[in-house]
Amino acid sequence: MNFSRFNKERLFAVNTAGFDYVNLEDLYTRNKADKIYKVCGLYIGTKSQFDPEVPIVALSDTYVNLPVHQLSEVQSMLASPAAIQGIRNGECGFTIQRYYQQRYKKDCYKAVWCNYIPDETEDDSMTDDE
Repeated sequence: MNFSRFNKERLFAVNTAGFDYVNLEDLYTRNKADKIYKVCGLYIGTKSQFDPEVPIVALSDTYVNLPVHQLSEVQSMLASPAAIQGIRNGECGFTIQRYYQQRYKKDCYKAVWCNYIPDETEDDSMTDDE
């Protein structure tokens, strides 16, 4: 038996030092609804005070907490070598969809996955270097 397969592997080369967390509602409010965000990494957090596992997206400069109902989507992507390579290649993105949750009587937000194709005039970094 080769026990080295149990070592934690770093799937994405994202320097997350200094990253803060935002939620989808914050991004939706701050930016236009049709903005496509480039996914730099996907993670499953285990330090939530509410749920044992939570899905997290890494953008170029921040973490985005996703709703727990999207955990299975993130798990499926992390289990797919093709999806992992696509994220590494900068091909994965998402938009944010707002919807009304009748059960809770409030607006909620979810990530809608899409292919990321950078606009040639768009600055892909999320920071201002000036």
